[in-house]
Amino acid sequence: MRILVAGGGIGGLTAALALTRTGHDVTVAERAPRSGPAGAGIVLAPNALHVLAALGVDPAPHSLPLPSLDVAAADGTVLRRLAPQDLAGGYGHIRALSRAALHTALLEALPPEARPVHGRAVASLRDTGASVTVRFEGDAPAAPGEAYDLVVGADGIRSTVRAHAAARPPALRHSGATCWRGLADDPGTTGAVESWGPGTTCGLVPLPGGRLYYYLVRTAPRRAPAPAWPDGFRRVFAHHRGAPARLLDSLTGPPPLHHDLEELDAPVWGRGRVLLVGDAAHAMTPHLGQGAAMAVEDAYALALALRAGVEGAPDRYRALRHRRVRAVQLASRYGGTVARWRNPVARALRETALRRMPDALAERRYRGLVDPALALLRHPAA
Repeated sequence: MRILVAGGGIGGLTAALALTRTGHDVTVAERAPRSGPAGAGIVLAPNALHVLAALGVDPAPHSLPLPSLDVAAADGTVLRRLAPQDLAGGYGHIRALSRAALHTALLEALPPEARPVHGRAVASLRDTGASVTVRFEGDAPAAPGEAYDLVVGADGIRSTVRAHAAARPPALRHSGATCWRGLADDPGTTGAVESWGPGTTCGLVPLPGGRLYYYLVRTAPRRAPAPAWPDGFRRVFAHHRGAPARLLDSLTGPPPLHHDLEELDAPVWGRGRVLLVGDAAHAMTPHLGQGAAMAVEDAYALALALRAGVEGAPDRYRALRHRRVRAVQLASRYGGTVARWRNPVARALRETALRRMPDALAERRYRGLVDPALALLRHPAA
């Protein structure tokens, strides 16, 4: 089939890779005028890494293994040390890398003819039943458009394609929080840590080359003004001790990337000859670190759903993905809320529960995150 993938981010490139490997003729249209580093860092759990490996992508040379992740109270007390490779042997490490490095690894895995065409944004779609006619921004008014057998919307949380993929696309829901993400020189962290404070969260993830990916989350209404950079941030997050405090003291240069944390009320998978992957389908909060992983899984599932052709593909795709993605989306929403609780009694109960959580329960939760991806991989996409 001749397939258009709208969007050249992680979900779009992985979809293009999965579809080219199953014999389709794929074009990737990316709105950005040129290729270049985008975003800050990313953490890939084994569910994403196993799917990428099945598609011939190995982020290991560009990434750092994370043997453990500490969840800490704002005063620096470690509440729980998560060591996934100990909890569930055989899954492998969680790995951390820059988004730019993952983007490059995906590009290198694609055949040249499937690499993104930049400066091409979808303006409108018309599904005729036999094909999809696509018009791009900047096309001449009289241009007839281009015909594709299928369009895959991978164009992010504010997807243009989504409006054509559902009779009533769900609204974006504000999570009640805003987030800053950046890269910095590592001020001497000993491992990944997420610090939970009243109304705030600080995360630090070491990257290769002595770099650090950090994220700062604050409870705030939509479009709330940001604190002054960097001194205002030091005041807002001053109750975080230990590694987060050292990071905040060391920050200089331009401010980090900033965006409100939003999600879709419910996943949208598509209809007819228009399907969605990643944030276009199911934007979620980042508190489980699973947004990119879900997009990677989507790409593989999409290729599976298309093995029997376009007819019935939306239903097959939804059956493969809906329950899985909805569970992760809701768990991420809940996790972010719990991490930012302000009530001191609730925080004390939360911290006691984390300290006393049996290892068997932690392992069961982790298996619930990874095992569905391994089940998906039991079905070869080709």
